[in-house]
Amino acid sequence: MVKVRGAGKQYSRHFELTPDLMGIRQCDSKKWIKRGNSYFDLAEIKEIRSGWNTDVFQAAQKRASYHEPLEEAHCFSLVLGEKHDTLDLIADSEEDRSCWLTVLNTLVKRQKYSALRRRHFKWVKNHFLASDANRDGVLNFEEVMNVLGQMNINMDRHHAKNIFNKADVKKQKNKKEEDALDPEEFVRFYTLLRHRPEIDKIFQEFTKDDDDDFMDPEELQEFLKKAQKADVSVDECRAMIQKYEPLQENKEVDVLSGEGLRQLLLGAEQDIFNLRCNQIYQDMTRPITHYFIDSSHNTYLMEDQLRGPSSIEAYKRALQKGCRCVEMDLWDGNNGEPIIFHGHTLTSKILFKDALTACMEYAFKTSDYPVILSMENHCSVEQQKMVASHLKDILGSTLWYIDLDDTVTEMPSPEKLRGKIVVKGKRLPPPYPDPNVVDEDEVSDEDEAAEIVDEIITKELTKKVGKTGKKVKLAKELSDRVLLKSVHFSNFELAKAKCKCYEMSSFVEKKAEKLISTEPASYVEHNKLFLSRIYPNGLRTDSSNYSPIDMWNVGCQIVALNYQTAGKQMQLYKGKFQDNGKCGYLLKPAALQDARSTFNPNKPETYGCKPKLLTIKIISGQRLPKPGGSMKGEVIDPYVVVSVHGVPPDNQKVKTKIIMDNGFNPLWDETFKLKIQMPELALVRFTVYDYDVRSKNDFVGTYTLPFTCMQEGYCHFRITDKHGDPHIVATLFVHVSIETDS
Repeated sequence: MVKVRGAGKQYSRHFELTPDLMGIRQCDSKKWIKRGNSYFDLAEIKEIRSGWNTDVFQAAQKRASYHEPLEEAHCFSLVLGEKHDTLDLIADSEEDRSCWLTVLNTLVKRQKYSALRRRHFKWVKNHFLASDANRDGVLNFEEVMNVLGQMNINMDRHHAKNIFNKADVKKQKNKKEEDALDPEEFVRFYTLLRHRPEIDKIFQEFTKDDDDDFMDPEELQEFLKKAQKADVSVDECRAMIQKYEPLQENKEVDVLSGEGLRQLLLGAEQDIFNLRCNQIYQDMTRPITHYFIDSSHNTYLMEDQLRGPSSIEAYKRALQKGCRCVEMDLWDGNNGEPIIFHGHTLTSKILFKDALTACMEYAFKTSDYPVILSMENHCSVEQQKMVASHLKDILGSTLWYIDLDDTVTEMPSPEKLRGKIVVKGKRLPPPYPDPNVVDEDEVSDEDEAAEIVDEIITKELTKKVGKTGKKVKLAKELSDRVLLKSVHFSNFELAKAKCKCYEMSSFVEKKAEKLISTEPASYVEHNKLFLSRIYPNGLRTDSSNYSPIDMWNVGCQIVALNYQTAGKQMQLYKGKFQDNGKCGYLLKPAALQDARSTFNPNKPETYGCKPKLLTIKIISGQRLPKPGGSMKGEVIDPYVVVSVHGVPPDNQKVKTKIIMDNGFNPLWDETFKLKIQMPELALVRFTVYDYDVRSKNDFVGTYTLPFTCMQEGYCHFRITDKHGDPHIVATLFVHVSIETDS
């Protein structure tokens, strides 16, 4: 096939499935290329697209240097990894493409069911290959010791040699001279290393006979009831034994071994994230103002705010990650076509109609609940009419809007807007003028951020914006498509007296923080009635993010972050929106909805909240990676920080002791008690660091979830990298207990 690169170059390459059906490898003249991106793991495939549906193919179509036009029926793309890189290919024929698409779709779907085991195998295999220096297909003892270093294990040589000898099965059988492990024996060596004494201790606690190597259904039921707070029948316990016990002879007599218990504790049912929260379980029939909404800022940007590229791919990524509110900054473009880019900057430009088409295609792939297009309109009247025309032609009946007047007293619910796209923007006030006449209205506050950026570029203040802001003429055709009307915010009293339920204001981060500091209770009351959108300061030109926690504490619904920037704030953000089936809408706590009472996040006890006592035991870690996922460097010295993020009285953190020279199976066995005043707004974050006496401690991995989604009992969970991608095999093992605090 032909591989198309971002620079527009094309390369003829041979591609084939690997024998284990786990990946695709790229070859040149049927020889495996050793350098570059020669191997593509099927587990990394986020999406398979046919035709010209990536930036690379779109750019290729526009380049005049191609000798022959591309045949769309021959083209397809694989979207790979967290960064959504693409592998763009042109098959020889439509039949060849169809064959690849059929096989890849089948394999990707199949591998979802065995992903963890396959990743485990890949992880072990990668370590084996990396340490087989002479490529003879076996590892001698010294090479195995190198593997231990890569795996973050600092083990006594004598102990390592004993395990090595136990794993060297072929030498025991055939009396071979060489002390070396082949891949199969290396897997056995790794299995022996995985022994979990902390699980053995739990196993012995719940078996009747201290010498018993098995747990019967009644003992398993007692364990699940007492330790896991789960109400299960004996028959359900038998079913669990059939699912998790690895040995057939044990299954036949309904008993669970220690290894079976380990597998059970690694199962989805025992994850720290309650399976109930993986489903949409909240009431979705309330007005949309009663929900937190997953939202992004300047969605079109891939990098920074000044010079970075704009891309329709950014809209696809955000929507696939669960985002329900995307931003579009509209400006006049060539040939009468509106464009999207960050005004007053050097960011690249994309066509509005292309971005809208992408939103239409991806809006409901992750969630059925409504998508909000937050439009900043800087277009002339003529191009505004083109915007309105594209909204009608591309979105069709998916676009939802109504006549807004005094008879509208309550916003529709997410359920009513299910499968719909709505527009937030400026709208002409009723009564409408003559249809052939345009009116003018204020632009929203977001323009202030653009002018801050303008100041940075020009190094001088070119224009100051007063309280009333600039004026822009607004076409009725576009005004009529708007459901959520943007209005200027002056103060809470005026908003309550004059604003309609469909009117909303946008607050720059700094202004929102000031209101939270000076008038928190008033901000809560405002957000019970109206939508509030928060966006980053214009000075965050590197696309960094503010903390969303304080904004949520006062009920702000649309807290927009820069989706393209990984880090703590984005980790907290995506941790919160794991809840309610990742649908992008979270019902706010009663304290932030109840019109009959007031709530001050600084004093949650005055509302009558029911505090909880979280007792969490950090037991152990498994196969923790080195910082950045590197195989090189010293064995890490890990410790865990547990932090709570919510209303101010709940913000706290504790940390474990440091375990020196062991990232493979560190054992902490430490218990902490944390009092949480407002459980409904609390997030619990686990972060693993590598201690460094000489410099800043390195980030290893993290995991965040809502307190209300925590499952009690013994739990495993996988930690993620800074981008939110789970590490292949790295887990933490903890015990969770939750009680009502007196």
